[in-house]
Amino acid sequence: MLRFKSNCNGVQDLIFIHGFRQLVLYSTSISTELNPNLVNYLVENLGFSKQQALSTSTKFSHNRLGRGAKKVSDSNFINNADSVVTFLKKIGLEQCHIRNAIGFDPQILLCNVDKTLIPKTEVLQKSGFSESDIAEVVSVNPSIYLMGLNSSIIPAIQALREIMGCERHVISILKKSRRMRLSAIPTCLVPNVALLQSYGIPIASIRKFLLREPFSFLRKTESFQDAVMRAEENLGIPRNSAQFLIGVVILTSYTEKTIEAKKQVYKSFGWTDSDVATLVMLSPPLLGLSEDSIKKKLDFLMNEVGYEPSYLASRCCLFTCSLEKRVVPRHKVLLVLKEKGLIRKDYALATALFYTESKFLKKFVLPFKGVHEVYCKHADVSLEMLTLGSSKPDFKAV
Repeated sequence: MLRFKSNCNGVQDLIFIHGFRQLVLYSTSISTELNPNLVNYLVENLGFSKQQALSTSTKFSHNRLGRGAKKVSDSNFINNADSVVTFLKKIGLEQCHIRNAIGFDPQILLCNVDKTLIPKTEVLQKSGFSESDIAEVVSVNPSIYLMGLNSSIIPAIQALREIMGCERHVISILKKSRRMRLSAIPTCLVPNVALLQSYGIPIASIRKFLLREPFSFLRKTESFQDAVMRAEENLGIPRNSAQFLIGVVILTSYTEKTIEAKKQVYKSFGWTDSDVATLVMLSPPLLGLSEDSIKKKLDFLMNEVGYEPSYLASRCCLFTCSLEKRVVPRHKVLLVLKEKGLIRKDYALATALFYTESKFLKKFVLPFKGVHEVYCKHADVSLEMLTLGSSKPDFKAV
């Protein structure tokens, strides 16, 4: 890191020059380590673009430099890379999966097939992983082959098996394991699950949540416990609420200062503490919206549509749906239909938002030619697309 110090006699300048020289030497040491044979190998054998190959080679050299690893001769490296690629194909990885795996962590090309890849693959097989399961896990997170077998992989699988009670669930979680620290599963996940159970959270609810979002439960237990306590005390979410675990995740993802700043945005539009508390209790994910997004939605819903805070606080869908793609187009359509007397005046926008796109079109748009252009203008679709899309039963919701 380059730092200036307020010393005299030009020492400040010397510190900067020395730091800059060190940075240049460091960068040069990385670039000179780039292996042209690796670049060519990635391009010619695995279908990397030249830019992707250069980027991967840089990552490879940078990681090895950081680990203080010894230089590997070109011939030995290429031979080993060939054996690794051959093995990955043998266990079911397609070339595109191998390309993704190497692009994510090129150090896998240095693994010894007999001493590293085969033993770890066998452990996964004995744990119930099919060939396709292993291929998917490795393509998502090749770093699993760089983790310790007895220190990380086996303890993680055993811990997940005890928590989830089902081999298929263990496999499902590991398939999401990119950047997941397997060593944190026995040291963090296990005590955090025990903590939630001590709060009366059913294991079935915990398992269901882990299948969707395992990463937030890998926090250090001290900070995780703090989030669990604040979900109830600060956010007002009861332990028996379906939103409780979501509240915990929000509190592990954002600082207290950030959450308070988002609450203040609502208050700047005239919301009371009670209004904000109701909204957060019913839908804590709304604290994950950016301040800019919250402002835009409040501006439209309150200043244009005319809703009051007390009304909005209990209708979370008005915030969770896309403003541009769903809320505005449907509001504009309903407005015209009400003006023309084609639907009752009190038909709620919140109700209309629950319709799938195809059902909304069938019920409120297609039967009334007078709103076709209104919908297309605000949904940013052509009249032709509107007609074509409506004819398909699986017309995708926006």
